[in-house]
Amino acid sequence: MTIRAIKPLALSAALAVVAGTACAGDPPRDAGTDQSVRDALSAAGYTDIEDVERDDGLWEAEARRDGRRVDVVFDPNTGRIYPEDGQTSLTEADVRASLESAGYQRIRDISFDDGLWEADAELDGVDYDLYLDPESAEVVARKRD
Repeated sequence: MTIRAIKPLALSAALAVVAGTACAGDPPRDAGTDQSVRDALSAAGYTDIEDVERDDGLWEAEARRDGRRVDVVFDPNTGRIYPEDGQTSLTEADVRASLESAGYQRIRDISFDDGLWEADAELDGVDYDLYLDPESAEVVARKRD
């Protein structure tokens, strides 16, 4: 492969990495609608769905499942539902390592709350409130702090 061929490939790879880092976890432009969230929750077996609202790029709702009331968070990017009583096998150290490998710094206030990991951290000089998947510790949403 010639230098001429390598430069465009390297530039494409670098742009993909930068674009992925800059956009990962940011609220999507089209984050669905109240009705699409209700439909997804219904399809997953939830009933009596109320108080559907968008918050920090994710959707929150109250619903009933297996006869009991539960708060849920819905990720419009993946369609994943995070019930408040969800579990995790990850530790705080796992979450910290995942954030560090994604380039975050000054990581603090890591906690598992309502089915998601939450943390505060800095990326490229900007402070963020982060919401992370309980199984992978990937950022599913973030907002500028």
